[in-house]
Amino acid sequence: MFFTLIMFLIIIYSAIKILLDIHQIKYIGSVTISNEELNSINLNKEYVEKSKLYNTDKLFLSIANTLIKSLIIILFLVFNGITVIEDISGMINIFGMNNDAMNIFVFIIIMTLIDLPISYYKTFNIEMNYGFNRQSKILFFKDFILSLVISMIIFLTLFITFHSVYNTYTEKWWLYMWVVFIIFNIFILYLFPVVISPLFNSFKKIDNERITACINDLVKKTNFNISDVYVMDGSKRSSHSNAYFTGFYKNKRIVFYDTLVKLLTPNEIKSVLAHEIGHYMKKHILQSMVISFALSLLFFYISYQIISFEFLFNQLSMTTSSTSHIVILFSLVLPSILYFIAPFFSVLSRKNEYEADDYAKLHSNKNDLITSLLKLNKENLNLVKSSPIYSAIYNSHPTVFERINNLQLEK
Repeated sequence: MFFTLIMFLIIIYSAIKILLDIHQIKYIGSVTISNEELNSINLNKEYVEKSKLYNTDKLFLSIANTLIKSLIIILFLVFNGITVIEDISGMINIFGMNNDAMNIFVFIIIMTLIDLPISYYKTFNIEMNYGFNRQSKILFFKDFILSLVISMIIFLTLFITFHSVYNTYTEKWWLYMWVVFIIFNIFILYLFPVVISPLFNSFKKIDNERITACINDLVKKTNFNISDVYVMDGSKRSSHSNAYFTGFYKNKRIVFYDTLVKLLTPNEIKSVLAHEIGHYMKKHILQSMVISFALSLLFFYISYQIISFEFLFNQLSMTTSSTSHIVILFSLVLPSILYFIAPFFSVLSRKNEYEADDYAKLHSNKNDLITSLLKLNKENLNLVKSSPIYSAIYNSHPTVFERINNLQLEK
């Protein structure tokens, strides 16, 4: 019964995901955009066609990715893949590492290697064909190895902690692991901008006097206390442009891609910065953390309840006495479960984007924000129109039309 339920969940998840991608592909191919609409956002039909092709190619890759991963998970569960992992672990465990930890080590490597061909194809086929990719194959594989090492350190640290807590506190492990999860997340959030990010990119403080003057003016207006505003050398990997808020407590900072700094005027950069500050001042980051921690508590408690039924794991040739079996099973099944609550986060994210835009409109020039949105939309080949169903489920940001209409409203 448990085996059948998991199979059903994975198949339903895969089917819905693929059908939505197909629906979006058909929508992109059939939707029309009038000359009046194009003129209102300063775009032409050539851009629209290129944007459609780019996003359609990404959707076809998404379908292939879903099919491959779902098939691998089903084969893993049907043919008792856990024994394969244990056999590999036994062969390479020459240092006498804990068996469960070694199983997780092998599992992480296998799952990372499964992702590699898809990532490679996206970077050196799709992104390259549309003029976005700027990284060499050497840099690509360097990033791959570095990401694998960092992931291994993080996940093995968490797993070893879980292994110890699970075997020590058989009734309350779920509560203690939740506390560990919170502390660990805050720790990573604090370290990310100063330790992890610099391993991949170079960061420097903005030294353009006009931009600095705009930033200082905005900081005074908003009374926003921030360590610094940095420029990241994103152009060494891609021509895509972006800006983001990162860090925690005294390490919080706002980062602009160097491609964005070259693309926008100082006043447009000021408007984008005002938008990012808006996310912080409206407590969107704190909101996301609270929701994440609440859901993680629910996840740990439900996991505790499921694990209490040993026979469920026995149906999959697994055992609850092995912490690696528990973690591997939940790692394979959890994405299918989270997929069905993702629309809630998409709705919340779009609401937060509107609020951040409204904040930026109050503390900078709305026309500067509109022109910056148009430039970024064009530079990144974003779709002008997206399927309402697909957007409702996936899109973390409103479309450029929706954001501009919101900015032009008098509130």
